[in-house]
Amino acid sequence: MTKYSAFNMTGTFGSTPFVCLNSVDANMSADVYTAACAGETWKSRVAGASEASFTVNYTLDTTMTSGFFSALEVATTGTFTLSTNGTYSPQYEAAAVIESHNHTVPVEGIVSGTVVFGVNGSLTIT
Repeated sequence: MTKYSAFNMTGTFGSTPFVCLNSVDANMSADVYTAACAGETWKSRVAGASEASFTVNYTLDTTMTSGFFSALEVATTGTFTLSTNGTYSPQYEAAAVIESHNHTVPVEGIVSGTVVFGVNGSLTIT
């Protein structure tokens, strides 16, 4: 698991922008198959299919929540992007599905939440 924290992090899901991102966890893994034939003294490993997901933690002013929660409903699909300041590397882009979205109720005009985006297919990192 990689914690991606940077100044001016920006992200979008479809046409919904994220502002005030607190942190993002990028989770990437691959299926690894292990094999050894009789008499061999070392195992062989072969990488299989890869997968990725992103856990995004955010804070919002309640004046910015209009349409935000409905655009990020569980099982919604769209294009997920993430970068620092919109231009610096690494930049991530992928088709994604929202696996979970939890948020607080407003307290003194502030809402915080966590969204998990599951990558649906391949992940582009530039």
